[in-house]
Amino acid sequence: MAADLERDLARRDVLRVATDLVGAANGVAVGAGLLSAWLRDEGVRAALRPVFEAALPDQRALIALGDVDVWLVDGRIARGWWEQAAAGPDRELAALGAWRVAQAHLRGGRELQAVPFLHQADEGGVGGASLVLARSAIRRGQDVLAAGLLRRSGLQEAKLHLAEIRLRADQVDQADRELDWFEPPPWTPGDPDLSAWKRGIRGEILFRRGAFEAAEVHFDGALNAPGDDRTDRYRLRLAQIAIEVGDAVSAHHWLPPLARARGAVGREARLLLDQHEDFVAGGAPMPDAYRPRIGDED
Repeated sequence: MAADLERDLARRDVLRVATDLVGAANGVAVGAGLLSAWLRDEGVRAALRPVFEAALPDQRALIALGDVDVWLVDGRIARGWWEQAAAGPDRELAALGAWRVAQAHLRGGRELQAVPFLHQADEGGVGGASLVLARSAIRRGQDVLAAGLLRRSGLQEAKLHLAEIRLRADQVDQADRELDWFEPPPWTPGDPDLSAWKRGIRGEILFRRGAFEAAEVHFDGALNAPGDDRTDRYRLRLAQIAIEVGDAVSAHHWLPPLARARGAVGREARLLLDQHEDFVAGGAPMPDAYRPRIGDED
């Protein structure tokens, strides 16, 4: 109850202050800060709208109006404000406007339309845009281009991608050093589990060094990492470790399901299963009909 009262009082103060910000010298800056904190509140958005309209064509105001109107059914209205901001004179604010436009296009599945805005945002120093472009380059197999974009982004996820790029180039020690720079950001529901991803990369490094038991621990803790292809790769490594250490039960647990999968991991799993078919079959659970019953005599 106390928390609700505090929020109600804070909201009342915001609504009162909003009227004083219209035409004020610092109105847009203060209003943008309030909007960021109260973005989900329709009443606050409506109260702050005149602050930004009075400041047009200020680029900050254009971005803020897009943030207000992004809640409308017609997303073109918000994009229109952001596109105007992206065409403005201030390079950093233009980059921020371009990033908003790019995100809107990506949410709508319009990747081609997003590309020029992503490049503008990347050149203006928006790390998120650099990361999106890097992911695209990785999918196309352009690791050198991706590495430059990842370093420019400065984001924690980028360090994990860089470690994977090092591993694809068989640079195990360099991949290890890339991980040393990684610091997991605070996790919130819906975010990818970057810590699990890091454990998977560490497991791969240990696997390649022949430290199978330590690698197994890391792979076990990495199965919540983002990306089905990535986690399937970790499961394949667990199957390979099981075969290496002679654990038929674990090999049977991991390998047959992977052998039914599509893609590179599925092909590798089928090849591995063909090579070790008898060993893996030996780890299958015993059918109930053949299980000894309590009281049975030899």
